[in-house]
Amino acid sequence: MRRGVRVGAGLLSLVVATSCGVEGDGHLQQIDRDDLLGLDETTTSTTTTTTTTPVSVTSPGTAAEVTSTTIATESVRLFFVDGTLLQPVTIDLAGTATPNRVIQALLTAQPEGEIGIGLRTLLPEDLVNDVDAPGTGDVTVDLATEAFNQIDPADQRTAIGQIVMTLVNRPGIGQVRFTLDGVPQRVPRRDGLQSEPGEGVSFLDYESLLDPGAGGSTTEPAASTTALTTAVTPNEPPAGP
Repeated sequence: MRRGVRVGAGLLSLVVATSCGVEGDGHLQQIDRDDLLGLDETTTSTTTTTTTTPVSVTSPGTAAEVTSTTIATESVRLFFVDGTLLQPVTIDLAGTATPNRVIQALLTAQPEGEIGIGLRTLLPEDLVNDVDAPGTGDVTVDLATEAFNQIDPADQRTAIGQIVMTLVNRPGIGQVRFTLDGVPQRVPRRDGLQSEPGEGVSFLDYESLLDPGAGGSTTEPAASTTALTTAVTPNEPPAGP
């Protein structure tokens, strides 16, 4: 820095002397630093680089919205086999419990917990093609021939009883008719009789299959309790011995 100042001052002295060479005495004269008005000072340029880092800012009080959905359920009675008798079990079915959905639940549900011990079904999962419920109090259940033939003839009344008792426990259903791949079908009913093809059968045709220990009555079977649902029937009389 000091060397740069001396060189600058010398050059200025030379310029001044040259410009005044005609009238001057030929001798160089050094200009006083106060007369240079800062021209002998060097200038330093400084560059500053600023780096900006994006920052994610969350406003105070801002929270993610949580949406909860409540799914409506309906309690339905499904009838399973306990030995040679029918045992009602109550489960919760999500959504509207249409006859078709109730029967599909009967074909696929497995009772859990203590109440499910010893319960079984005689119904193959592919037994029912469709359940037609026109809203007149009667429903028609169309059975698949191949699956129906898998049921032992000695068990057919109990198997049909599973379906009938499950359906007549639904509001507005009084009788059940059966078809076999669309053709009206006879089914075993009470007293060892067979129904006429397509004739409706009812609760009374399978009442004798009810397990007395389940607290059944002559009007409708009592509900049982599963691990999924606790069914409470107020003012229900105690079960008989």
